[in-house]
Amino acid sequence: MQVFGSYFKVDRGFMTSLLHSFFTNNRTSAPLISVLIATALLAGCGEKAKDTQVAAKVNSEEITVSQVSSALATVPVTPGKTIEDAKKEVLENLIVQKLAIQQAVKMKLDRTPAVMQAIENAKNTILARAYMDPIMSGIPKPGSEEVHKFYVEHPELFSARHIYNLRELEVETKPELAASIREMVGKGEGLDAIAAWLKGKGIASSIQTGVKSAEQLPLEMVTRLSRLSAGQLMVIELNKSISVLQVVAAKAEPVEETVASASIQEYLANGQKKEALDKEIKALKAAAKIEYVGEHEVKPAAPEVKEKSATDAPDVAKGVAGLK
Repeated sequence: MQVFGSYFKVDRGFMTSLLHSFFTNNRTSAPLISVLIATALLAGCGEKAKDTQVAAKVNSEEITVSQVSSALATVPVTPGKTIEDAKKEVLENLIVQKLAIQQAVKMKLDRTPAVMQAIENAKNTILARAYMDPIMSGIPKPGSEEVHKFYVEHPELFSARHIYNLRELEVETKPELAASIREMVGKGEGLDAIAAWLKGKGIASSIQTGVKSAEQLPLEMVTRLSRLSAGQLMVIELNKSISVLQVVAAKAEPVEETVASASIQEYLANGQKKEALDKEIKALKAAAKIEYVGEHEVKPAAPEVKEKSATDAPDVAKGVAGLK
């Protein structure tokens, strides 16, 4: 069930990872079969492993110890499961994978256009990451001073963190509608009164409720919410809709710096990695000859826009209108 409308659809992932490690007890991971497929592709990208130790044979084809170790390194640790149990599980999955591959080759599925294209796409992704990963891994982790500075500058996420009980009215954007809604909010009209006014105008709208913690919302929005008292409203304008949010209640649940520091460091490090990758991509594009052909041909005035979209992708929260 979706708790909120389009505004919260837009927001997925912006700040939610920041405190994920200590607000969430259970983590989800990619299916093991995906990990094993990636491992197999990696083995095929270069020379065959020199490791001669064999973990299993499947119809005379070998699965090496190094393959098991490589796959095992990508599998999340499961509480209560020993390393030996994990190895057995990985090996069994590799055996199943090998059997499936053998059948696919026997049926000549590896020669079908769709499979060949999928293999090529996966190979390209792996090679691109092989180039980009060393650039990111070479970036030093943010120091304690940077972490402390971020903690102090964002009390709404930490020392003054709140859990918000919200109501949201969502309506499709129409000419001058936002101005009318803002005027009603400015006069102190309630959410239900605005909904009734819209209904009287024949304009469809919906009201939904839900609970969001500070780190699940865009930073600009949290800053504004932290200034509102219970019952107050704020208007958010999007490209295709207008949302009016009401703070029903806000419960203080602060987070100490010692608890948040690891996640803050990870968040800052990810930002630095993105910046480094953007810089590298910009340099690569500047040194390359790139030509768009056919329906993808760039119009005369588009090159500068194209460069921006590739290297300066806007943050999700910064793309939301009405948060100034």
